[in-house]
Amino acid sequence: MYITDYQLCGNVGRIRRKYHTSEKEQQKILNNNTFGMENNKKIQKSNNNNIHDNFFKSLFSVKENLTDLLCGSLPLDVLKGLKIETLEYDPTEYVDHELAPYFKDISCNMYYGKTNVKISLLYEHKSYPDKNIHLQLLRYILNVWENQAANKQELTPVITMVFYHGKRKWTDSGFVKNIPEELKRFVPLFDYALFDTKDIEDHAIIRHFKRPSVKVAVWFMKRSDNLIGFIKNHPDLAREMFSQLKEIDETIFQKIALYLYKVSDIEPDKIDEIMETISPQTKDAFTEVRNRFRSEGIKQTAVNMIKRGDSNSQIAEVTGLSNNEIKKIRKEYMQ
Repeated sequence: MYITDYQLCGNVGRIRRKYHTSEKEQQKILNNNTFGMENNKKIQKSNNNNIHDNFFKSLFSVKENLTDLLCGSLPLDVLKGLKIETLEYDPTEYVDHELAPYFKDISCNMYYGKTNVKISLLYEHKSYPDKNIHLQLLRYILNVWENQAANKQELTPVITMVFYHGKRKWTDSGFVKNIPEELKRFVPLFDYALFDTKDIEDHAIIRHFKRPSVKVAVWFMKRSDNLIGFIKNHPDLAREMFSQLKEIDETIFQKIALYLYKVSDIEPDKIDEIMETISPQTKDAFTEVRNRFRSEGIKQTAVNMIKRGDSNSQIAEVTGLSNNEIKKIRKEYMQ
């Protein structure tokens, strides 16, 4: 059979494929070459954790953002003893394959008085509290200590902080219960810090944190289950929050804008219409990022087709790229 036409990324328009392909191959092309924000909802749902993880990691791997989040989230009695100025980002990921379904981690080292401590921010994947949270955190702490021991480093205290943005109220029934006093010394009892986005009101986020990127990021993650709907129904709050974007550097803004498009299940053009009700400047800023993302999606589609062995003319028909642009992409791919 012949592929007649199909839609790619809205503004790209309908594209007619002229070469013969089987029905199975047609479906493969449609699946592989759909890019950017127009991925179907089923794929978007399966990638939800990755979307949140990547956003969380990219934002809070920035030292200044991590510092602001910790200062606004850790218990005050702990903060008093921490020397925040000594914070050093630790690129090591201590989440192993057993913990991967539950957390994404970001770690740093700093001094508490004269004691070197590790602080790990753990982004909780689930939308509900896990009754085995202590077991998961204990495994995580052991992973940190095993890594330190393997590198002949002194074992340090590990402060774990769980970042939770689920719908259900966070509950913790404890670890090992009803321990006789004389047996407590045999049980690894420990605590953890919790930042639950439900515990902080939307307006309070603006006052609570210092860095604009942290304010917007926490707000986005708090409302990620229906972010666009919330923005549409609370334009004044959205206007106040988006006013923070003026102070965010371009790279961080791109990450924030792409996160909004990715977690939303409505058409990008509809999002732009909602953004215009906030302000024309906000709409223009988000549209610029979307167009850049679309360009990157077109390039990725071309790369996927190159990997599959498609010709330049076939790639051009699907993507609208010129022959010279495709040659350039081929050259980059072969390097």
